[in-house]
Amino acid sequence: MARKHHLRQLGVLTVTAVLALTACNPSSDTEGSSAGEPLIVARTGDIDGRDPAVATAFQTVQTLDLVYDTLIDTTDAGDLEPSLATKWDVSEDGQTVTLTLREGVTFHNGADFTAADAKATIDRVMDPDVGSVVASNLVNVSEVRAEGDTTLVFELKQPDTALLRVLASTGTAILDEKDISADRVGREVNGTGAFRWGSWDQGQQVTLEANEDYWGDVPEFETVELRVIPDESSILSGMNAGSFDLGIVSDPSVAQQVDTEAMQLLSQPTLSYHALMLNGRRGPLTKLPVRQAIACALDRQQVVKTAYFGQAEVTGPITSPGYEYDDTEGLPCDPPDLDAAEDLLADAGYPDGFTLETIVMVGEYATATNVAQSVQGQLDQIGVELDLQEQQTNVYVDNWLEADYDAAVALNGGSTDPYLMYGRYYTSDASLTKPAGLTDAGLDRLLTQANSTTDEALRQQLFGDLQQRLLELSPWVWLQQNQSYYLVGPDVAGFKALPTESLEYLTTATWEDAG
Repeated sequence: MARKHHLRQLGVLTVTAVLALTACNPSSDTEGSSAGEPLIVARTGDIDGRDPAVATAFQTVQTLDLVYDTLIDTTDAGDLEPSLATKWDVSEDGQTVTLTLREGVTFHNGADFTAADAKATIDRVMDPDVGSVVASNLVNVSEVRAEGDTTLVFELKQPDTALLRVLASTGTAILDEKDISADRVGREVNGTGAFRWGSWDQGQQVTLEANEDYWGDVPEFETVELRVIPDESSILSGMNAGSFDLGIVSDPSVAQQVDTEAMQLLSQPTLSYHALMLNGRRGPLTKLPVRQAIACALDRQQVVKTAYFGQAEVTGPITSPGYEYDDTEGLPCDPPDLDAAEDLLADAGYPDGFTLETIVMVGEYATATNVAQSVQGQLDQIGVELDLQEQQTNVYVDNWLEADYDAAVALNGGSTDPYLMYGRYYTSDASLTKPAGLTDAGLDRLLTQANSTTDEALRQQLFGDLQQRLLELSPWVWLQQNQSYYLVGPDVAGFKALPTESLEYLTTATWEDAG
């Protein structure tokens, strides 16, 4: 069976709504769980929509990945593998990609899956009126053709190394052509995935049901309830009480309290990364020395110590495992360097500093405020005051997409392919050019060149130059990569944690007493 990982290359920003909910609901006690009982997952935030093409919140992506399939999938190691496409062929010139599609697949409403559905999905993603967050990753596609029911052809303007990975991302998850034509996407949920959509009680929980007609292995869990528990300590308490089967937390101080004799604790480094995003189109931040001063002033290791108890790693722009570079080369200092930061501010005409309106997302991960406060305290030393504005999902996402802020404390999705991390921000047709903070012809050129070659040595060089250019321009300050923690109850077997933070192993895990 092809397993759903989706490296969340296109997952842009992790932001989720938080509304009050008691951790230990007596009606949800799962002690003695067995076949037929719902699997109850506790996490801190809710989804923010049901349209995979525009999904940005990590928890939305996690959920929709269980309901929708993509054309291509990835293994645990990040290699490509079949999903709704059983094979693919790339022409010698790299400008035609032909996919052979799986037969016998049906949507949850009973309709047959054909190449027409795949074509309609990709065409919709590329439609600027849809506002897909992944549209710019398909900018090299000149035409998509359905040839019969089982063949899909992409004609490209130039070779596109990242295309197959784009087709393994949530943003290109396959929709029913009729749902697209009737404008039902986002209002109704109809995929081909291992779980069917059950219900969404906003701010409370999402309920999914096993798809008995799934083309792969039908999930063991007949029902999955994804519950919103805003406080991570309450998630731990609920796990201890047997109210939840799986708990997801990010705070290492909570993870340290787990009784590993009562439950399994899985710790997984993530591909995602934390950044202080600077809006280079507003106020003092329009000046390069000001942005560089902020980057020079910050002691990122101190952020790791105070917000994550040392359980994270400082990072540069590129977090892809296959591409490792010096995470400070390009800066005019060796941070932290307060003297250099003050000199840069003085040269830019701001010797007394300034104030930045800084948005902070709350509800997705427990340490967001701690990260923001650590950065705030450090920048205060050079006279840069962060006016922290904590915001829930709908407010934060709207402000973030429109770049309605001076600075933003954010958690962004990473990828095994650096192009998929930054093409959506810094190419000429980028979907997320506003929150990128600036435009730069050099970044556009490097990304375009790297994506049009299969020469891995050249890609290494180009992405190294890209990282150096990003650090030089300092549109953001890259802080750290942390770990996600999964608390697995004694009744659950076979769940695995992944660097993508995907919950795809809910499709293959079982009840312990079911073998």
